[in-house]
Amino acid sequence: MKKIPFKTYWVALHDFGVTFLALALAISLRGEPHIPDFGRRFEIFAGLAFAAFALFVYYICSLYASRWRFASLFDLFGIFKAVSILTATLLIADYMISPRYIDANKFFGGRTLAIYWSVQIILLGGPRVAYRAFRNWRRANVHNADMLAAIAIGRASDAEGVIKLAEAGLAGPIRIFGIVTTVPQEVHQVVRGVPVWGLIDSVEGIVRDAAERGIAIQRALIAPEALKEVRQIEEVVGTFRRLGIPAIRLDIAHSTDMARPAKLHAVIDDDLLIRPLVEVDEEPLQAYVQGKRVVVTGGGGSIGAELALRSAEIGAARVLVIDHSEAALHAVLERAELTLEDKAEVVEGRLCDIRDRARIAELIQAFAPDVVFHAAALKHVPHLEREVAEAVRTNVLGTVNTADAAIAAGVGVFVLISTDKATKPASILGATKRIAELYTQSIDAAPALVGGHVRHATRLVAVRFGNVIGTAGSVVPRFRAQIEAGGPVTVTDPAMVRYFMTKREATDLLWTAARVTTAQGTGCQSAVLVLNMGQPVRIDDLARRMIRLAGFEPDHGMQIVYTGKRPGERMAEFLFEDREPQFDIGVRGIVAAESQSIPLPRLHAIIAELASAAEQGDDETVRDLVADLVPEIRKPKNVIAIGQARGQAV
Repeated sequence: MKKIPFKTYWVALHDFGVTFLALALAISLRGEPHIPDFGRRFEIFAGLAFAAFALFVYYICSLYASRWRFASLFDLFGIFKAVSILTATLLIADYMISPRYIDANKFFGGRTLAIYWSVQIILLGGPRVAYRAFRNWRRANVHNADMLAAIAIGRASDAEGVIKLAEAGLAGPIRIFGIVTTVPQEVHQVVRGVPVWGLIDSVEGIVRDAAERGIAIQRALIAPEALKEVRQIEEVVGTFRRLGIPAIRLDIAHSTDMARPAKLHAVIDDDLLIRPLVEVDEEPLQAYVQGKRVVVTGGGGSIGAELALRSAEIGAARVLVIDHSEAALHAVLERAELTLEDKAEVVEGRLCDIRDRARIAELIQAFAPDVVFHAAALKHVPHLEREVAEAVRTNVLGTVNTADAAIAAGVGVFVLISTDKATKPASILGATKRIAELYTQSIDAAPALVGGHVRHATRLVAVRFGNVIGTAGSVVPRFRAQIEAGGPVTVTDPAMVRYFMTKREATDLLWTAARVTTAQGTGCQSAVLVLNMGQPVRIDDLARRMIRLAGFEPDHGMQIVYTGKRPGERMAEFLFEDREPQFDIGVRGIVAAESQSIPLPRLHAIIAELASAAEQGDDETVRDLVADLVPEIRKPKNVIAIGQARGQAV
């Protein structure tokens, strides 16, 4: 049951009192003769009962869905509906009940009801509007010294939403002084008391003119529908960066909490995507997540942490974060306390290395989850080319341990987080993640009994990610750090391309994978799901765009250095194998491929050999065994010999 905020009780008490007062005033001011007198006690009791009934009507009309400082036309319309219902109730009592019990034809009369309706509207709506006006005045005047001067970017209709957000205090201590529009006809208009100063291509002059009038602009708030074109974003945000003014965007995704109707984010991550966001329908997603018990391995990492918090946010009953790093585990639990408020207790954490088969089995069995998301992995390509045995112990054996533990615990769905590098793999990272995929696919297609456990109770599905923007160790944070340090920005190769997705897209894709796998039952052929990420992005273009967003010019104000491919890297990634037939699962923006399983006896035999070689740290033997399952990474000896001969000749 949703917890009712303490302030709501005070609001309800206020509404109860003013309802009783409105009815009393209406009766006192009506001036109609021949009104029966039932006695003071009875009239007071009847008035209190009516006020109690009114609270129910106010609740039904959503008067307690938002706070007074966000009072709007929506709230006033709710008051109008509620008071009209109450007046109609009195009218029914007047014409249908009163004649049966009193000599007079009616108790209230039309004049009394008209007075009541008017007084009740004023007493309910007046304090709400007055409180909001007071809060706005207080923010604009009393604490003006601490306020940050800002301008809103976008058409007048879009900028109005930004101004509302600032008035409500959701953008921090900000006061908007002007609007910069994209429509010439809107210049010199006024929106909610804020003038439209000029056009978007005159930003620098507008900021300078404001400074001359004593208004030092310190923030630029960009409306969600503004700056649609990539080049326009680069130019405008770059201008603000040169002026030392942070550019902040109003997020399109609205919160279900009326007290927090939207949120802000710096223009740097989602705006780098250069394609429309893939938005999953949240209604069926929330319906599926509601009440679920969830385990996230690797929950201290970027994706794992985002997934754990997102799960709690959209209705999971309990979320268990498992990670081998004490610092990472502590960090995600702190984030939960800061961002989830009353839902923070939903998220808990345990220390565990997924290589420890007994420990991971014990934790999952005790927690009894409905869904397990396996995000724990080693993922940096150059490191894993040198640490082959370590890659296998975590990415392969850790997956085996976690999947087996999920099956033994009777978990509904096990979701493996894989990578596009697992398709036609050219690196140890890709090969180990491909083996992890093969294991989940083969188990999911296996006979009823696997290792003594009933397999059909658990569905297993793999989800392939592209590069997730903003995750630790990925290219975007590296470019950002290099830009902040003054450059140069290092790019491996000007022709290298990658697929990109946002953290929100990644988490919603994972929950969608769990939902559709459950919905389609054991006959579902899909074992690999991939987000439709459009065309791959050139890393060089991404670097240049980030440089422009930072207010510099590539190759002039900020140098780009090409370093060449590192071991295990390739020029482009692939989303599907040639032998993986694709089909539609009925979810917009998500593509599925049929599973490509191999016989379990062979798979178990090779994994057993892999485990033995990895425990001994025999990288060469491990690499050969990996190549038995993933032949793409095997390098022909004659090619190696030719390469060595050429190197000696040079």
